[in-house]
Amino acid sequence: DDTYSLYISIPFCPSRCSYCSFVSHDIASKRAKEILPVYVDKLCEEIELIGKTMAKIPITLTTVYFGGGTPTSLSPEDLDRLITKLKVTFDFSAVQEFTVEAGRPDSITREKLEVLKKHGVGRISINPQTMKQDTLRLIGRRHTVEDVVDRFKLAREVGFDNINMDLIIG
Repeated sequence: DDTYSLYISIPFCPSRCSYCSFVSHDIASKRAKEILPVYVDKLCEEIELIGKTMAKIPITLTTVYFGGGTPTSLSPEDLDRLITKLKVTFDFSAVQEFTVEAGRPDSITREKLEVLKKHGVGRISINPQTMKQDTLRLIGRRHTVEDVVDRFKLAREVGFDNINMDLIIG
């Protein structure tokens, strides 16, 4: 195949879920506050290095996915900076899907959604994991079922029409 996909990892979340096995840092922790600015700087450097390498190979970028953690744990400014770096570094002319895992409803704001929309993100993922309040509390989520619904509606207001939601069963 002459195409490739690009995955950008943002290993930060609003809190650590009890079931999580991914590498991620609670955004409110002292450690995360220390490493986050360095992480964003180094990620921009890595995007540039990988972009230069991929430009030499005759294959086409077709999908981009920002995952995590929770990419919307970043500030609107950091999201804008990373996506701007990505789009000036890689050729997006053949990209068919650009997804950002908005993930945790407690990390989603209008300003962040507007940054994503401005950069042509076509799909976001809002991940409640469950729509049962007691379970949210038990797994360490700091948002409510109502927050999920509110952020979904907000994403629609901003113009997102391709929104997926992850649920955990079992």
